[in-house]
Amino acid sequence: MTDIHKFKFAEAPLLTLAMIVRDGGQLFASLLETAASHVDEIIIGDTGSRDNSKAVARGSGALVYDIPWTDDFAAARNAVLERSTGSWILILDADEQIAPQDWLALKKWVTEHRQRGELLAASIQTRNYLPGRHFKRSWQPNPDPDPHALPEGNPAAGFVPSTKVRLIPNHPEIRFAGHLHETVETSLRVAGIPVVNLPLPIHHFGMLPRFQTPELRQAKARQYLKLARRKASATPHLPCAWAELADCAIACGNLDQGLQAIDRALVLAPVNVEYRLTAGWLLKEKGRLDDADRQLSAAGCSGPASDGVLAEISHLRAQIAMLRNEHRQAGQFLNLALRLVPGNGHYLNTLGAWHLQEGRGEQARLALERSHILCPESVEPLLNLGVMYEAAGMPERAEASYRQALDLDPECTRAGKALTRLEKTAGITN
Repeated sequence: MTDIHKFKFAEAPLLTLAMIVRDGGQLFASLLETAASHVDEIIIGDTGSRDNSKAVARGSGALVYDIPWTDDFAAARNAVLERSTGSWILILDADEQIAPQDWLALKKWVTEHRQRGELLAASIQTRNYLPGRHFKRSWQPNPDPDPHALPEGNPAAGFVPSTKVRLIPNHPEIRFAGHLHETVETSLRVAGIPVVNLPLPIHHFGMLPRFQTPELRQAKARQYLKLARRKASATPHLPCAWAELADCAIACGNLDQGLQAIDRALVLAPVNVEYRLTAGWLLKEKGRLDDADRQLSAAGCSGPASDGVLAEISHLRAQIAMLRNEHRQAGQFLNLALRLVPGNGHYLNTLGAWHLQEGRGEQARLALERSHILCPESVEPLLNLGVMYEAAGMPERAEASYRQALDLDPECTRAGKALTRLEKTAGITN
């Protein structure tokens, strides 16, 4: 950093909150209200809001600029950075929050480091809250006790963590790159600015149904798929670009495109365990069981992996073994998965289905009922309980389980078909 930039860094306002926004949503006003007492300026780049987001932002004291949307998140972020004057710039989205005690810790951090003249960036963990337990790889429960909890309590039982740089010193060489899932890490390396970890979380609500309608979620998934295609075309040498494209294709239900993209990622990074795990799951979903098992077997041997990843590999291989009627092998894989992650309700659901295949009704019931307690938002344990009760000659209980599943998911075709079948059977019996 040149002397003139060091001078500007020392003399500038301390902290800027920089955001890009389009239709800020339910949490936007509360985020700005809380942030206003902890930052020196709020800069909003509005990319085309159709609601009252601009008025809400100006009401909080923010400076609002219209930023033309060019299907490029990095370009929009950089346009906001160029208008920011603080020594440090904090990057947040409209569906995120920081707990009051952590705002204080963040303000203390930037104050102390500016006093020392230390030019650092900080990576911060994001808690991506999900509506159910274990619904996504790497899910973990909220800490108990949780020193970073929000005043009203955290919005879900747990989250998938992700970490990236969110706090940067204000310098013209530090800019975002990437049409989608944009980051500043490359420019920080080029500028020689160290990155340290700031031990406080950002709470992200955007994956929870009550904050995003199914229509908005689907529209966002389609937009992200479009941007991921563009990013992969622009940076075909980056395996992460192809992996992002695979994730976006999966979110849109396009498994064929997801498989093609993850194959490209594996060509570039053949020992990446996460990529092989994704490929194995996609191949299983496509019914290519031998190929899926080979990918998962290779994933387990690719290199160091967490207990959670190894458990997921074992669980998927158990499901494949069940589809092949290899019951003993399925049991061994399930045993390993549950030893590694004992409280995973989805693994217990598969265990219950395995016991059903083996004709062990009581063991199936115990596993499925525990699965339902651990995963109350999932229809799968209820569907398997319905199958179990039907097999046991208990149609009333089967009907109750199927109706519960239909209450959770009105579009659950398996539950609807099962209820129709039970009604016909009851008619024949009567």
